[in-house]
Amino acid sequence: MNPKISIIVPVYKVEPYIHKCVDSILGQTFTDFEVILVDDGSPDNCGEICDEYAQKDSRVKVIHKENGGLSDARNAGIDRARGDYIGFVDSDDWIEPDMYELLYGMCIENNCEIACCTSIIHFKNKTVVNGTHSLTVHDRNHAMRTMLEGELFDEVVWTKLFKRSLLKDIRFTVGIVYEDTAFTYKVIHESNQVCCIGAPKYNYLKRDDSVMDNAVKNIRIDAVFIYDEMYKFIEKYYQELSNLVALKLANSSMSTLNLLSSRQKYKENKEKYFTVTSILNKYFHKTIMLKDYPKTVKILLTATKIHPLLYKVLILNSLKRRVTKDDGETSSKE
Repeated sequence: MNPKISIIVPVYKVEPYIHKCVDSILGQTFTDFEVILVDDGSPDNCGEICDEYAQKDSRVKVIHKENGGLSDARNAGIDRARGDYIGFVDSDDWIEPDMYELLYGMCIENNCEIACCTSIIHFKNKTVVNGTHSLTVHDRNHAMRTMLEGELFDEVVWTKLFKRSLLKDIRFTVGIVYEDTAFTYKVIHESNQVCCIGAPKYNYLKRDDSVMDNAVKNIRIDAVFIYDEMYKFIEKYYQELSNLVALKLANSSMSTLNLLSSRQKYKENKEKYFTVTSILNKYFHKTIMLKDYPKTVKILLTATKIHPLLYKVLILNSLKRRVTKDDGETSSKE
């Protein structure tokens, strides 16, 4: 008999966290599952720890593979999974005891192929609880809009349970960050109904050395490429939602350009800067019409369309004026 749920856990250099993660899964009130621990070539003792869990609990399966990154590890888990539904847990996080009982029950009771809950984000100095809304059920179109709006649920996979049959031809893109963003909208497109509830059941640990933090420090531009690809998909199948993707693409592009605009970062990443401005300018006819943007942002978009380097000039001048103003306020108080 195949299990009802396969829970995939990529494992890489998480020795201080892995016990809490796996114990929280094995302690679920819903017990008809398998845990697939994917040792992604971890150089510490994580591989041995995974094997120890497999010896103690028959529900634990272990894959040992060469390091290929988070997406590659998740894909290896999907290929091995036998459950009717698939869940994803990151190996430095942990889940509440009834998370999968809740998500599986939502799917069965509401005839849904995807179920979503919310999360608790654990920062170094604070904890943020997301979402307290009641159960809602969406058809495919409404679910896509809801994900893009991001108020009830977003694209992250770790708060969700997916019908395995939806993933037949879908895998995570290897070698990028923001892999969830590139994955979830494609899965929603294959579904008929998606349900979500504002119950915080997933505990996400915000680490300073996480993949996402390193992506910001190293200024990865993957998100801009992903939204460019997503726009083409949404315009083809959900044209009425294209403005939502244009907004996400522009926000992501401008956030990236802000990071790239300092003198040192620009010198190191000149090619990235012009790549991002080129993609942003492709959508000028859409972004300049967005009601979400004030006049100041539209001036910035127009300037970038005239010449890509004008974005950098305007941003640096804005920062300089802000610093001068702050210094003046400080001096007056003194």
